[in-house]
Amino acid sequence: MTNSCKEFVISEHIKNISRFVAEEYYFTNTEERFNIPWRMRIWKKNGYFEFYLRCEKEECENRKWSIETEFTLKLISCNGKRLTKTDNYTFEKPEERGWSEFIRWKELECDYGVDDSIVVEAHVKIIKITYSPCIENENQKIFLLHHTVKNVSSIKEGGNYFTNTEKRFNIPWRLQIQRFNEFFGLYLRCEKELSNRRNWTIEVEYDLRLVSLNGQSLSIKGTSTFEKPISYGYCKFIRWDDMENKYMVNDSVIIGALVKITKMTGCEEQTSWSWMINSMFA
Repeated sequence: MTNSCKEFVISEHIKNISRFVAEEYYFTNTEERFNIPWRMRIWKKNGYFEFYLRCEKEECENRKWSIETEFTLKLISCNGKRLTKTDNYTFEKPEERGWSEFIRWKELECDYGVDDSIVVEAHVKIIKITYSPCIENENQKIFLLHHTVKNVSSIKEGGNYFTNTEKRFNIPWRLQIQRFNEFFGLYLRCEKELSNRRNWTIEVEYDLRLVSLNGQSLSIKGTSTFEKPISYGYCKFIRWDDMENKYMVNDSVIIGALVKITKMTGCEEQTSWSWMINSMFA
């Protein structure tokens, strides 16, 4: 399936760039172009301005897809000065492509910041979209957690919010919100207890999600290995005031996690009878 004429531009005016702290993300709103959701992400990291184009198309259960693109990312000053970089990339899952050292952050502020603002743009040409059958793996362990959080404003600075624990593949999980240093942190937490008989590990890929009741969504992916009851995620998922302005409706938001367990060791399910014997001789 050839798409030689599919071209589009997404653009956003970003204000208050001087308030960005180290390791802070900024996501533009998701915009659909040719029935495919796109957005941009910037990141202040290691003294650099990182800049990415993100394809947010969901993975299909029964077929693979790929989107071959040519794209240009542009950093534009409000006075017209611009910096551009171009790449070719084929997206095959929800992911991003761009530059980890697009420009030094200090240079961005000095040369491109006007009234503490910049403009970022992505000019995208879709060259080809293809679909192919996907062979399902019956052994895949994939699950979804989601929860509507009410009275979000009651979470005070330094406070945490935990959802109820839910078992998936005989492992207890929950989600965690943390409000710290004016950021909204979001985490996946494993509540499996340590055992004095054997060690265990659970390797996962996860997609943490913040969703507004009006449909706006934000997701960040990660990989982690759980070896004890602990939380993994992002302490700077989004600024707290941005969360309130973009995602909170009637003092409520929806949080979720799509989780894929890639490897488990020491977690074999015990029968109730073996558990009873072990308990008797513990």
